[in-house]
Amino acid sequence: MAAPNPMGCARCGIDRRGHGIQAAADGTHTWQKPSQQQIKDRMNARRAEGEQP
Repeated sequence: MAAPNPMGCARCGIDRRGHGIQAAADGTHTWQKPSQQQIKDRMNARRAEGEQP
């Protein structure tokens, strides 16, 4: 499974464009800005995926 977009929703990782209202186990939500730490972690995950054969 691919790492989510670094700028994807803080709760689900879906891109802002086309996110709308998402249903989740803990209720519905609209797009939420990811924290700086989430962005960094997602970027590192994407980088790590690219290094694997």
